Amino acid sequence: MSSKETNAGPIERPTNQQVLSHLVQRLLQREGGRIPLERVTLRVGDFVDLGDQAAADLIDQGVESGIYTLDRGPTGSTTITGVSPQGSEPEVLAEAFGPAQGDDTAPDFRVVSVVTDSINEAGYSTFVELAGANVDDLAGLTGPLTESRAAAIIQEASQHIPVGTRLATAAAHRYARRIDAETDRDVARITDIAAAGTPVGEPLYRSQDLNPDASEAQYVSAIGRNAADPVATGLHVLDDPDHPDVPKEATHPDAGDDALPVDDQGRVIPPAVPVEPRLQLPNDELLAKKLARGLVPVRLVGPVRLVGPRGSGKNYLIKYLCHQTNRGYVSVDCDEATHTEDLFGPLTPDEHGQIVPRNGAIKQGLLNGCVVVLNEFPVMRAGAAMALHRLLNEGTLLVKAHGELVQPHPSARLVITMNPPTREYRDSEPMNSATRGRFRALEHPYIQDVETELDTLDTQVNREHQVIDRATLRKIVQFAHQTRQTETWPTLSTRNLTILCEHIEDGASPKAAVKNEVWAVAEPNQYPEDTYETLDDYL
Repeated sequence: MSSKETNAGPIERPTNQQVLSHLVQRLLQREGGRIPLERVTLRVGDFVDLGDQAAADLIDQGVESGIYTLDRGPTGSTTITGVSPQGSEPEVLAEAFGPAQGDDTAPDFRVVSVVTDSINEAGYSTFVELAGANVDDLAGLTGPLTESRAAAIIQEASQHIPVGTRLATAAAHRYARRIDAETDRDVARITDIAAAGTPVGEPLYRSQDLNPDASEAQYVSAIGRNAADPVATGLHVLDDPDHPDVPKEATHPDAGDDALPVDDQGRVIPPAVPVEPRLQLPNDELLAKKLARGLVPVRLVGPVRLVGPRGSGKNYLIKYLCHQTNRGYVSVDCDEATHTEDLFGPLTPDEHGQIVPRNGAIKQGLLNGCVVVLNEFPVMRAGAAMALHRLLNEGTLLVKAHGELVQPHPSARLVITMNPPTREYRDSEPMNSATRGRFRALEHPYIQDVETELDTLDTQVNREHQVIDRATLRKIVQFAHQTRQTETWPTLSTRNLTILCEHIEDGASPKAAVKNEVWAVAEPNQYPEDTYETLDDYL
């Protein structure tokens, strides 16, 4: 390294190769891998006195010494695919691109919008400490710092807590929920489905002496398109929100890892509700009305078949309705090996050696009065599906192996989910027509309105701290909608968008996160690179 003399002694200057290698690393991170050589040679002049050709020569030298990895295309184009940065990152790059991941230098609290120099001198050493500060103590540091400004500093400081710290704290919280009181150690837990025999609660209108059609006694669709003009659905609310099978909000003391996320006011975040393409009604309203009609066909209405692409929010919608109405939610994932006894239960010997029936997930869920959801129903063996026909026709379940005729709890419901019969899901088995005709089908497509999906994602992803700004998230949603309209491209679902936001929280750039998720969902006959030129138009 070269150096210059100052009153404080010599200051080491970064070499051109050091600046160049760290610039390449930053660009690779921002672009999600693979950057044209020309882009680097043109950009390096912003940070060091180095011409295009001199930069290209340095990169060639770096290839020979193992600093860079190049991919030379058949048309003469050259892209950089990897780099081993030399030395520490020059300050000029940190100023241009922001602090590098893993930078353990003392934090500069001035990144918080309302912070003054007095905070940096107040003795707080980390953003964790600043976020946990007392409002009165912080307000007393300097005269102009009011209590409202101090509260704003504390709130915004939490957004700058390193993600590793957040993850470690969250993991400790989850571990603490599962510690056994006797051993003081974390334990696995097994729930015997057959022994979980607690029925769901009574309808609220009965237990609180309300009119059956009272708005507080039923689910009122007030989300999505119905937000401005709520619609009563007739699906009764039950009076036991703490029943073990009712989906819990994340703040509930008995919430599990699959709990429903909540907003900053502690309310469960509603799903982004699509409008059924042909019926032209919001799907939460339609599904609630179907469930309100009961398990058996009444006036030619029976159980529901929800059809939609992966990650479109089918199960979240069902869980949300169950949470809002305090109904049990029992989900069973079907596959080619699913047999009748997997659904209803096998015959097993008891402690006396006598052969007795043991309840399966579906049978027990029906007895308890839950909403039983069968995911990917068409892949199940035809014989197992046919065993449900009497339940679908008459509302009673005949378990031939048990010799039982089961009349379900009056609150019990049945919903099946499946992917649409499109090219993307060509490996899915077609449903038997006799079975298919016994369900009332609703299509659950991806959200068509960008702003609707954006609102839902923004609430979910940024509910605890800002992971991504709304303007960038809008561009990502717009690109995702483009993938859903191009059949040959990998498709980004709403679920995929939450995953790529997780990558962004981990430190990836938005473009890199999108590229990674496009690669992750691509089928063998699809090429993620086909989307990159369009992605450049958004990010």
